[in-house]
Amino acid sequence: MIKAQSLAAGKLVTGKHIQKNINPADGTFASQSNLLSDNELTGIFKQAKAIRINNAKTDFSELLKLAQFLKKNFFEFVDQIIKDSGFIQKDAEDLVNCSMEFCADYSLHLKQISTNDIVTSFSFNKGTNQKIKLTSSPCGLIAVTTPRNTPLITELTVIVHALWSGNVLVLRPSPGVAGTISLLINGLLKSFSPDTLSKLYIIFSDAKNFVNAGLEYSNLLHYVGSTKYLESTLIAGIKKGVKVLVDGDGCSLVVVDSTCDLKEAARTCYQGVVRCNGQICITVRVIIIEESVYEDFRSHFLNFIKKTDVQPPGLNKQSDMGPLFTSSQTESILKVARKYKLLHGKKTPLSYGPNYISPMVAELEPTDHNFLKESVFGPIVGITSFKKDGWKRWLEENTINLTDAVFSKDEDFIKEFLAVSKSPRRVVNLDPTIESVFEPWGAFLPSGWNDVSYWYSKYRNYYQLVRNLK
Repeated sequence: MIKAQSLAAGKLVTGKHIQKNINPADGTFASQSNLLSDNELTGIFKQAKAIRINNAKTDFSELLKLAQFLKKNFFEFVDQIIKDSGFIQKDAEDLVNCSMEFCADYSLHLKQISTNDIVTSFSFNKGTNQKIKLTSSPCGLIAVTTPRNTPLITELTVIVHALWSGNVLVLRPSPGVAGTISLLINGLLKSFSPDTLSKLYIIFSDAKNFVNAGLEYSNLLHYVGSTKYLESTLIAGIKKGVKVLVDGDGCSLVVVDSTCDLKEAARTCYQGVVRCNGQICITVRVIIIEESVYEDFRSHFLNFIKKTDVQPPGLNKQSDMGPLFTSSQTESILKVARKYKLLHGKKTPLSYGPNYISPMVAELEPTDHNFLKESVFGPIVGITSFKKDGWKRWLEENTINLTDAVFSKDEDFIKEFLAVSKSPRRVVNLDPTIESVFEPWGAFLPSGWNDVSYWYSKYRNYYQLVRNLK
């Protein structure tokens, strides 16, 4: 069992409060994290606050070293992600592979998105040399929380963007993935220079204490986690005068029309239900299908669902889907499932343990939008049919619309879908649960103020500079 320590400016720090983290697959201990006390956490933030920020980093050799470290220790990371999350081997491998790609290609990403200043004419008084420059500077001290459901890549995304955009970072990952983060910290110590490490803090602590300290000392608090805490965090930031970005729960809603390849659409939607055991913020939650092809799509989709092999995951163990993080998730899903007509899924946990369930498929009435408001996190999906413009109401009623997707060969229908959707992420004829490591994140409701933008830009302060320029 890995005993994870915090990282403070290149040094390992051990807190006094021990938290043992459970392997969702078998109930054994996956790791142990030592949480910092409130006073220790305050000391960390004060230390980080005193560090002078720099310009953006332009040397990417440290990231190439880290990519090599991940490659060299590939299966150690995969094994620990399986233990921390309960994900099957393929999903764990995907997380490590995309992390390697992120580090190796980061410099290319910054070249592709313009990070240069933008200069425009000063139009009020023509004939002068005045210009307006849109420019930026680092935010300063950034405090970020990350959840359990995408270990390694989410933490790396935060670390790299924050440091390479010139900031100091205090990161609080979920203690549930402490084992994976401990391996990452080892890689950072071996790959990053002392100067880079001096601006990086990875801290295990109580979540509420971390947010409070972040609001007190940081220039930017980025909360990534449960939606139920978003409003209070955002309001607290306003009162404190601290910039706050919030990212909460969500799901994907899929529209299928009669012109698409139904079997391929069904296969893709199925993968979007079971990927990472249905526990990512863009898991497919609702599928609405044009009435004329509803029965054909339903048949294809259920054929895929019924073949799902749910077993305890592990290296070299065959499984299509593993357990949920906790048995309380199972209870919530089963409670919701009992309200609807089930086309597939047992209404009790599987024999492997109380957090194992089969994927659930509920058949919804075409006008019953209540399923969109159910609070679930796991492999349960509602399917229904639509006539004419009936699909539009579903998009309008979806309040957790992190992704809207469409399967269609009709360009006019696709164009109308893109116009009607209010989602910050719209996907056409592709699996909505596969994200690029360089996607511009962002959210509308329910995640508050955090418009779609590249991560590098999120961690910079933009302002206009007005002066005489040649």
